[in-house]
Amino acid sequence: MPDKLLTDYDKSAVASAESVFKQISVLQERQYSDEPPPDKVLYHYTSAEGLKGIIENNELWATSAYYLNDSAEMFYGYNVLREVLDQWFTKNTRAEDSITVGLAGQLRSSFEDLFQKRLLKPIYVTCFCEEDNLLSQWRAYGQSGGYSIGVRVLPKVGIFGERLTPEPNIYTCRWIKVEYERTKQLEICRNILDPIFTSLDQPGTTEAMREVSEHPFVGYQRLLKATMDILLEEIVRFKSEAFNVEKEWRAVVRQREFYKQGTDDGGKTPVPVYFRISRGMLVPYVKLVPWKREKKLPIPCIRSGPMLDTTMATVAICMMLEKNKFPRLTVHGSDISVRF
Repeated sequence: MPDKLLTDYDKSAVASAESVFKQISVLQERQYSDEPPPDKVLYHYTSAEGLKGIIENNELWATSAYYLNDSAEMFYGYNVLREVLDQWFTKNTRAEDSITVGLAGQLRSSFEDLFQKRLLKPIYVTCFCEEDNLLSQWRAYGQSGGYSIGVRVLPKVGIFGERLTPEPNIYTCRWIKVEYERTKQLEICRNILDPIFTSLDQPGTTEAMREVSEHPFVGYQRLLKATMDILLEEIVRFKSEAFNVEKEWRAVVRQREFYKQGTDDGGKTPVPVYFRISRGMLVPYVKLVPWKREKKLPIPCIRSGPMLDTTMATVAICMMLEKNKFPRLTVHGSDISVRF
């Protein structure tokens, strides 16, 4: 049977379905408005080896989110979403054949497949902190000589902008602030699901969605995919309240439904994934680079950790920066007196 043409779909049904996607678009725009202001400086803590690689190669590495130090982080976010969906089903009074019930059930099973069956979507993360001299971070990196590297948030200009970009920019990179408070995490999920479910419950919308269920742009599978994409953008920033001292931001790299960059060619160009070794295991990562390769990473300052000889560390950093033609920036040491 030949594929159905777009002109074969009932126009009023398509218009009704489009109203649901307009609500999704509003939610997506709200997500993208919650970013750090331009010129804000966030700090990436790393080892001496990490600092050397960043400066010499003029790039940051975004590690697969499933291989972070705490491998349970992604599963934590899913469990928050599952709790919201379970509560919704407990309170739900809709008929079993309701499209809203069907969507909620498929969201739950689809995320279950993603995380429990390891059908994982590629997500890469570079972690930053709001402070450059935080004791908890030095405890993680300071024993063998750690550093915090300031990275300035640049304004977005045009399609590509000044922002850091994956290489090549098939994926997109966004700054996302980590949310630690459980009640807020639950509220964030509800604030996405409730407007979408309300839109689907409007008179005639269920019938319209069934009429256009195979439509490539406003059909049911597209609805499921778009809703999952918005939810995934949130749960990747959820973290247990036990970690709130970290004051973390993340540069999250992934393929987004609503946020395409100029070289996205529908998957024809393979994404250059690299591998490093950590704790005896291969760890996938992608590179984050300046939007023009001849530019330098926007690094305004570097601080050495409390276990290092400040003078010696500063001299070595300045020599390395000069050799790699970085512009002059502030280099200083930690004033925290601590033994690990």
